[in-house]
Amino acid sequence: MYDKELAKKLKKILQEYIGNELKAKELASLAKVDKNKRKDVIHTLNKLRKNGEIGYNNHRYFIPKKAPANKQLIGTFDARPLAKNKSFAFVICPDYDVYISSEDTLNAFHNDTVQIDIKYTRKHKKYGIVTKIVKRFKEHFVGNVSKYKGRYYLLPDNHRIHSDFEIKKLNNASSGQKVILKVLYWGDRHLNKLPYGEVSEILGKAGEPEVETLAVIKDYNLPLTFPEAVIQELKDIEPEIRQQDYENRQDFRDLPTFTIDPASAKDYDDAISLIKNKEKWELYVHIADVTHYIHPQSQLFAEAVNRGNSYYFPQRVIPMLPEKISNKICSLRPYEDKLTLTVKTVMNNDFKILNQNVYESVICSDARFSYAEIDDLFEGKQTDIEPELADTLKNMRKLSQYLSKQRIKEGYLNFNLPETEYIFDDEGHIIDLQRSRETDSHKLIENFMVLANEFIAKKLSHKPTIYRVHEDPDEDRLYELQQLLKFYRIKMKLNDDLNRCLQNTLEKMPNAKYHRVFDRMILRSMKKAHYDIKNRGHFALAMNNYTHFTSPIRRLCDLIIHHQIKSVLSQQNDFFSKKDLAEYADTASEKELVADESEREIDLKNKIKFMKSKVGETYKGMIISVLPKSLIVELERYPVTGIVDITNLKDDYYVFYDKNMSFSGRSSGKSYKLMDELEVTVARVEDDIYFQPIVKE
Repeated sequence: MYDKELAKKLKKILQEYIGNELKAKELASLAKVDKNKRKDVIHTLNKLRKNGEIGYNNHRYFIPKKAPANKQLIGTFDARPLAKNKSFAFVICPDYDVYISSEDTLNAFHNDTVQIDIKYTRKHKKYGIVTKIVKRFKEHFVGNVSKYKGRYYLLPDNHRIHSDFEIKKLNNASSGQKVILKVLYWGDRHLNKLPYGEVSEILGKAGEPEVETLAVIKDYNLPLTFPEAVIQELKDIEPEIRQQDYENRQDFRDLPTFTIDPASAKDYDDAISLIKNKEKWELYVHIADVTHYIHPQSQLFAEAVNRGNSYYFPQRVIPMLPEKISNKICSLRPYEDKLTLTVKTVMNNDFKILNQNVYESVICSDARFSYAEIDDLFEGKQTDIEPELADTLKNMRKLSQYLSKQRIKEGYLNFNLPETEYIFDDEGHIIDLQRSRETDSHKLIENFMVLANEFIAKKLSHKPTIYRVHEDPDEDRLYELQQLLKFYRIKMKLNDDLNRCLQNTLEKMPNAKYHRVFDRMILRSMKKAHYDIKNRGHFALAMNNYTHFTSPIRRLCDLIIHHQIKSVLSQQNDFFSKKDLAEYADTASEKELVADESEREIDLKNKIKFMKSKVGETYKGMIISVLPKSLIVELERYPVTGIVDITNLKDDYYVFYDKNMSFSGRSSGKSYKLMDELEVTVARVEDDIYFQPIVKE
């Protein structure tokens, strides 16, 4: 429990150690708190954090620097509350966020860099006013043309853009088309003047699948073509392997080798082999040697840095590298010699690793399999897989199952988070939506790639490199989650071993219904993984050393790691300075966020398009989230979520309970909470999907 006297003592200690960060255990020891009262220290520290009296970073506490009143700051404008019709926005500053009233936003838009004055602090929250737009995040917006009372307006696609734009020049555009608008005037909130601009490009008819995908690509400013300098450089790359390229490489062409990928994949950057005899297992993970063709000083490398990663949309891919590299020269296609980097892992019959190494190598894949084919084999169905490869795959499955058990024993967190699979007709229209499922074939590839990635991270740990980092979760968020889970009769016992704590919580879920709601909620309570030159470990994988090495065709980090490994193998100096690596890590993290956001945007557009034909239909659903003014319901039939406005429940006045994520009727006591099942009708589909609940008497 919170202890006022203990709070004073802890703050005094932190003042004495100002400039340093201390763990809770260290503070408890300095405060001479008995072991049986250590929980009081945690609760008191959490209260001090909530009040803004102390700071917190990676399990360590400190006295934060206080900003003086009226200090001018530069930050990033966050308009998401305004877009939800709230009366405020935020400016994200390096040390804290600042509330901005809607009247004080000037004419800032989402992600603009702005200058603010802090006017006052109340209840440990800072309030300010935007005084200047330092830099516009973008000057072109994508949206639909709409005509109203003789005037034309752009309705932005991006839901974070909190204003419509008047169109002064249509430039041949018409109502119902998807266009790009160049802003000429940013508006004036005080004079009630809308921003306006002119159409700079017509993308096509709004609602068409290709047009909607193109709209997202344009909105996120993703590159559709490669620069001329890159194309010219490509011409000098010979597709055939030269005789000298085979020299000083391990020849693994006689190994039974194959790739396993989605049926639609064209860029195969990993292949696997396994030799099993009486004494040991030899696992080979072969990764395309993209760095043989792409030097750090090349235009191809510069463009890979610019793109950061490949972008995968339904029926369309924006590759990090040109197709000549990604789909042909470096893709590990069957019956073709390919240059690779191979991680070899030797284990005894008890699966204990005897040794690991990495080699420059050459392989020749014997087959290209889809996940579905391998699962058919594992499920005992008839397949065309040759008996020798079938035996190898069955042994691989045994090894993978052991690796899964071992990872769980070490604290790996296994979430059940199915993705949406789209079924298209011949014209590219979505005709069905399905939930993906994680199968043994997916797990096999994941386990083998993780094994290789961990080894490479250890191999490079003696020098500056890029790690895939997933920091420990924030204890405050876990405490809030604990209280929520308690309401739903799920015990989560917080202790020093947070991996085991969350693992146990996941294992205690009674059935799939719980996992559908709480797996994602637990994941969201954790921090986001990113790239960093500081090795902070990978919490979800329960690993101290981890990086990304296995996808150099589609990820910048992997491409750089390959260059570093080859420098180690050749005993030459690294191409990259520590500063270079830090910049590349930031770029890779930023571009990954862009990929995630753009892919989510297209996912929502596709679901909206699909559900428009379902208006008026009734489905069974389940409440997966509860917000202050609405229920979020996921349908049983489709992996689609929609909004139930709480005002549509006319039988009572419903009160929202934040801690429990539930509503309770003031008169009837009837409740709506997580995992409740209900029937809904698809009421309307606009910027989102809206359901009308069927309330049974």
